[in-house]
Amino acid sequence: MGKSGKTVRPVVLLGGGHAHVEVVRRLGQLGLGAQITLVSPSRYAPYSGMLPGHIAGEYSFADFHIDLAQLCARNGVTFLETSATGIAPERREVSLESGEDLTYGLLSIDIGSTPSLPEGISAGISVKPIASFTDRLARLDDLAAEGGPIHLAIVGQGVAGVEIAFALSRRFVGGGRDIRITLLGRAAGPVPERSRRSRRLVEQALQKEGIVHRPDFDVVALQDNELTARDGQRLPIDEVIWTTSSGAPAWLRQTGLALDAGGFIRVDEMLRSVSHPDILAAGDVASLQDPRPKAGVFAVRQGPVLAENIHLCLMGKPLKAYRPQQFWLVLISLADESAIADKWGLAISGSWVARWKRRTDCRFMQRYR
Repeated sequence: MGKSGKTVRPVVLLGGGHAHVEVVRRLGQLGLGAQITLVSPSRYAPYSGMLPGHIAGEYSFADFHIDLAQLCARNGVTFLETSATGIAPERREVSLESGEDLTYGLLSIDIGSTPSLPEGISAGISVKPIASFTDRLARLDDLAAEGGPIHLAIVGQGVAGVEIAFALSRRFVGGGRDIRITLLGRAAGPVPERSRRSRRLVEQALQKEGIVHRPDFDVVALQDNELTARDGQRLPIDEVIWTTSSGAPAWLRQTGLALDAGGFIRVDEMLRSVSHPDILAAGDVASLQDPRPKAGVFAVRQGPVLAENIHLCLMGKPLKAYRPQQFWLVLISLADESAIADKWGLAISGSWVARWKRRTDCRFMQRYR
């Protein structure tokens, strides 16, 4: 029983994503940490916006990772370093990789997404999950250290693919090393979801940096270090980095939760499961009624709403709606210490944009330290 005489409802947070770190911070400040448990497979949660800077050598591991154990300790939240393997909503239990079953009164899920590769392909290096990408980055460092000509291919022409291509160029190109980088994908041009001016600025930056761009290359096979496109084009490579679309964790299909066609958890405008009102979800794993891209900018904005709605649930009060922004700012890091700012169909680039992005990212991280 709580001090008010009400039965305490244990809150379980699955995943240390961008939304959940804000939930821990806010509910901890309200003194609710004692009834909250955060479950994450890793003690350190990366901030996706700073990954390109880490790859380029601008940020250390500590610079762009949140220490979840310390964050929880400061806010009176219990931290468990393990993975969830299943949910039994009828028993309100979460099965953990450690073999335990964790009972919840209220469950929130922010476990991100998994790589979604072309059918039959498992080789190469996936950027997601970002939490373990720094380990996979070491494979590229080892390859670069071997010397000799190396050809790296980045598959995916969205913002993530473009930023990774420029970051790898900053990391590897030069210093006497013969490393070529090719950006490719099925679209007719880079960042197809952004403005026409952004696409033009990215194309100019790719050309200036010497990064080869292969649009209209829809990868269907990878065999013997060669990528094959649907139309028969072939490209010999030494390693491939996948920045393609996100997939949902497969075990969610066994939970009985209402999912969309991609296997993501369907939520209402309050971020609550449409099938199980005692379960909420945010970030990549949540499927909104008004869909948005799987991008960190939305998880960050969902954090305060999710925290408030968990608090309102505990008090038995009506929840508040999350209104995803119709237009959102995208900052695209380039290779020459500059960046592009894109919003409302407009775009501008320069070193001042990169400085602005750096300040914004560092300010976000400072909130959790």
